[in-house]
Parts: sequence; C-alpha cells; structure tokens
Amino acid sequence: MSQHRSIASLSPGETGTIAGYRSNDIPIKVYEMGLLPGEVFTLTHRLPFNGPVCIRVKNNPNSIALRATEADLILIEST
Repeated sequence: MSQHRSIASLSPGETGTIAGYRSNDIPIKVYEMGLLPGEVFTLTHRLPFNGPVCIRVKNNPNSIALRATEADLILIEST
C-alpha cells in the first residue's frame, strides 16, 4: 500500500486524487464542497507562511480555498 500525503504537502501544479481523511472529525464544509474520496484535483495556488491553498477539482470550473489545517486533514494519492 502506498504512503498517503495530505493536500498541504503538494506544490502548485501538482495533481492528486483524494484517498480519505486523516481523522473522523472532518468539518462538514469539506463534504459540502464535494471533496470526497476519488475526486481528482490540481493545487493551483499556495499562499506563503502556511497560508491557505487553492485547488481546482476536475470537471468543476470553480476554485476552492482551504485553510492549511483543513488541507492537512485530506489525504491524497499523487497522480
């Protein structure tokens, strides 16, 4: 089994697939934004000093901004 990283560990331009979550205490807004296992996304922007990250989910024209703490909860498989 491969080692899972979090969204927070990606660099701008990298693509990944959501594999699961680090804990069962995930904010409900993560689910409401459609960040479910199996979704493919690309990290588009990263703000400095451990700031928010911006991702774009495949087949969705909108970008999603996540706090660094939220991005660290979402585990991914790199593609």
